[in-house]
Amino acid sequence: MADPDDDPTTDRAAKIREELIARLKPGGGGSRLRSWILPVAAVFILMFGLGSGGAGLVEIEPGEVAVIYNTTGLGLFGPDQRVIREQGTVSYVPWFQRVETLDIRPQVLVMEGDTDSADRLKVKRLTVRANDGSNFWFGKLEIHYQVDPAKADVIIATHGKGDAYKASAVLTQAREVLRDEFGRYSFLQAADPSSYSKATSLSKNTLNARLKATGIEVSQILTPKPSFDQKVEAAIKDRQTAEQAVLVNAKQRERLVKEKDRKIQEVRESKSAEFQTLVGELAAKQQQAQNELVSVQREADKYAIGKVAEAKAVHAEKTTRAGAAAQAARERAQGLAAKINAVGAAGPDVLNLEIAKSVFPQLERLSAVPFAKPVSSAIDVRQLPILKGDKP
Repeated sequence: MADPDDDPTTDRAAKIREELIARLKPGGGGSRLRSWILPVAAVFILMFGLGSGGAGLVEIEPGEVAVIYNTTGLGLFGPDQRVIREQGTVSYVPWFQRVETLDIRPQVLVMEGDTDSADRLKVKRLTVRANDGSNFWFGKLEIHYQVDPAKADVIIATHGKGDAYKASAVLTQAREVLRDEFGRYSFLQAADPSSYSKATSLSKNTLNARLKATGIEVSQILTPKPSFDQKVEAAIKDRQTAEQAVLVNAKQRERLVKEKDRKIQEVRESKSAEFQTLVGELAAKQQQAQNELVSVQREADKYAIGKVAEAKAVHAEKTTRAGAAAQAARERAQGLAAKINAVGAAGPDVLNLEIAKSVFPQLERLSAVPFAKPVSSAIDVRQLPILKGDKP
């Protein structure tokens, strides 16, 4: 890129420029020249630049943008600054315009080692003081960032020409932000990957909040495991070993609990199956017993019905026979009553006759000797004793 500040004809061109500006300003005595002086001046300046070796051409390489500044303040030479993002050759008007190029390729700021290097993107390692007073550092920390091409003029105005932003823009902010975010933790917390991952994410967000307005955006921060003093490293290692053992024991306990639950579930399922089998068997036996009960009840009912019918038949028969016997007895009683009535009606002689028929046959078996004087009165046979064994 041609730098007009290094051209030996700078003083002469500056004088011509100042004179033209003075004449072109209102009241500068050049009102009659304004209609034709501008084109002539432009051609003159172009020819002068070509002839003096200060031609207004600049090559924009891949990964670069250019900013053309109007150093005169006149609208003839364009706006105060204009960003050129297209690659290739760009023309400008020397002494009246100035061109600055800017590297827009992704950049990586590396913090590594004990001292700064000549490379602006390689600086000494980041050391952080933890909230418990201990120190730790990162062996190699990388900050990936890039500039916004549309804000190239803002970057130059804020951080300076060329690669000046590489030396100040990110580095100044990065050390402060990273130390603040990581310094919130103790050395034990900083050794936890989840803690420094969280601090890295917060650092990236904070840097972007500060740098985006100036045209720089941090895309990634690669943070390695922090390093500590040897004693601290040993303590952290012992703690991690203990924590790992605790995790292993917890996993073992969890496995044993699951194994216990599995075996309990297996026993429950087995016993539940046995219980269901027994319930089914008992239900089948209960149904069988109920069926047998129904069958026995039917046989009993049948037997009872038969016996009741048989008893009713016997009862009916006996009742009939009893009725017939009663009727026959009544008839005999009636006959006897009629006969008795008839005998009674016939008088005592009939009765005596009947008694004689019953008694005299028995007298044949009697033998008696009178012990008293015979009497002349008649003997009443009804007063004679009945011999044993005789029927009346």
